[in-house]
Amino acid sequence: MPADIIFEIGTEEIPARFIPDALQKMKDRMAVFLKNEMVSFQSMESYGTPRRLALYVKDAAEKQDEKMVEVIGPAKSVAYDKDGKPTKAALGFAKGQGVDVSALKIKATDKGEYICASRKDGGKDTAEILKKMLPQFIMDIAFPKSMYWDDKKIRFARPIRWLMAIFNNTPVEFTIADVKSSNMSRGHRFMSPGAFIVNGIEDYIHQLEANYVIVNQAKRREMIVSQINQLAKEKGGQVMSDDELIDTVTFLVEYPAALCGDFDRDYLKLPKEILINAMKEHQKYFSVVDKDGNLLSYFICIANTRAKDMDVVKKGNERVLRARLSDAQFFFNEDRKKRLTDRTADLKGVIFQESLGTLYDKVERDAALAEYLAPIIDKGAKDAAKRAAYLCKSDLLTGIVGEFPKLQGIMGREYALLDGEPKAAAEAIYEHYLPRFAGDELPKTSAGIVLSIVDKIDSICGYFAIGLIPSGSQDPYALRRQALGIIQILLTNKIHLSLKGLIEKAFELIKINKLGEAKKEALDFLRQRMDNLLTSEGYRYDIVDAVLSANLDDPYDCVLKIMAFNKIKDEPSFEPLMISFKRVINIIPPDFKGEADQNLLSEPAEKALFDAYTALKKDISPLLEAYKYEEALKMIAGIKKEVDTFFDKVLVMDKDERLKANRLGLLKQIGILFNNIADFSRIVTEKKS
Repeated sequence: MPADIIFEIGTEEIPARFIPDALQKMKDRMAVFLKNEMVSFQSMESYGTPRRLALYVKDAAEKQDEKMVEVIGPAKSVAYDKDGKPTKAALGFAKGQGVDVSALKIKATDKGEYICASRKDGGKDTAEILKKMLPQFIMDIAFPKSMYWDDKKIRFARPIRWLMAIFNNTPVEFTIADVKSSNMSRGHRFMSPGAFIVNGIEDYIHQLEANYVIVNQAKRREMIVSQINQLAKEKGGQVMSDDELIDTVTFLVEYPAALCGDFDRDYLKLPKEILINAMKEHQKYFSVVDKDGNLLSYFICIANTRAKDMDVVKKGNERVLRARLSDAQFFFNEDRKKRLTDRTADLKGVIFQESLGTLYDKVERDAALAEYLAPIIDKGAKDAAKRAAYLCKSDLLTGIVGEFPKLQGIMGREYALLDGEPKAAAEAIYEHYLPRFAGDELPKTSAGIVLSIVDKIDSICGYFAIGLIPSGSQDPYALRRQALGIIQILLTNKIHLSLKGLIEKAFELIKINKLGEAKKEALDFLRQRMDNLLTSEGYRYDIVDAVLSANLDDPYDCVLKIMAFNKIKDEPSFEPLMISFKRVINIIPPDFKGEADQNLLSEPAEKALFDAYTALKKDISPLLEAYKYEEALKMIAGIKKEVDTFFDKVLVMDKDERLKANRLGLLKQIGILFNNIADFSRIVTEKKS
């Protein structure tokens, strides 16, 4: 009969950010393990709180599935002597497979006749499998950081304090360090710390709730959302939307108890970003706003206990926040004594990177790049982008950003506006950091777009120039994120831009000799990011590869080409068309140079192909210049007939070297025309070309 597997790892408090990934990995690894062990099951769930990681497997089989396994042994000539009697080789093979030698069979293979044995595999008790497996399974759970806590040098996210493991409501016994597994779990550390016996999943969840633990993180999250919304409503406001904070708090508590506190309204005179950041980053408090989004002088926090007097807890949190906001107000007032522009010169004393100079050197490069790039994107953004470039790093020297690092850029914008700087420049200071992470917003203003691109390309080219290139999972300077940010900005805003030109200008400003290879590596790096982005969005990998390999210079131009392919790839003519194009490309030697001389054309088929090519080249040029690639591809398809006839009627590799070179030259010219859109040799076709 099927039965449930339930196990729980009880620990000291695990950091909230560790838990979601650990729970997913537990599910994934257990599913793989049970499949490999031929233990069937119906479904699986994982649960987590700061003090426990749990896994529930519903209706796991009591025993492994059984299957017949055929094992090939020695050759027949080795297994039997000339009289047909089994040799030591056959006897040893039979014993090793657990079968009688008389049960061995002869099997014909490509290499000759061999003996084989058929035997049943599987059938072991699931309980015994779990007993051997669970200790290593638990130890293999990966965390960003782990720690030793006993003299056996065992590592885990935090010290393990208890282990509960049952199958079919019977304990699965094993030991990790000095902690022995049992059928007992524990309640909330402060509100109900005692242990209790677990009999099934419903009993497990019910008893935990009775002992002040909401083990199901989805239910815990719902409770938090409901409580904070109700408290905000009671104050005439609403909770500022923040899914990230809700997710974090969900894994900070086992039994959520929301409470609302307030703070002095005078603090509302500070820029609201300071208050929101102070509440969220340092205290994990939720901000409360009115219907227009204006900050109210309330905060909501989630306690992990229901105290007898929650007013005492509220006042304690108010006292902590008051001190934090008082510090913020002091830093803000001190910062306002010096204009943002007056801090720029101080960047000369801050090293950006030893070989790349100071932050002041970087902002000067950014300003020069902005002057180069702005006319390409928006001529009207030049002055704002250059001004913002000189100011964009200055807020790093302010007290507020020193205290609240996540406000960099945000406070630069606020201080710039308070200093009377142009609004476009102030907004660009904030936007030049965007996007900061996957799924983040992109810059919206022209000056912000310019400054975001130039700041990122300067960092990429700078680190590539000195050989600090990301490898494997190592990317300490977040260059992959910055490269992806550039690509996303260009594609989202449909900006035509030469990456080669931008990279050339960036390396020119870095002023380091012998950068030829680094330039190529930087462009290849951007190509890889674009390749990953487009294939993740569902475009065919071979079409993406074909277009990017032909000429990655203008990313948006490449996307237009890929989209054109995407529209025609399912048409019946697409496959034979690609095969014909690949015949042209594949026959040309890699190092061949030369063009066709019309006077050397002798065969009707090659003359017809030359005429078709000449007409096509003339007609297709306006389409390529206008980025009308779907129309261009359909026009190119018109030459297929002449290409096929040419290969059917004309011997390309003629013994006459002049004719051979001339015919290859014609195909080379056609290949170059194709290459304006893509490297067709990289497009996968079902038939060999």
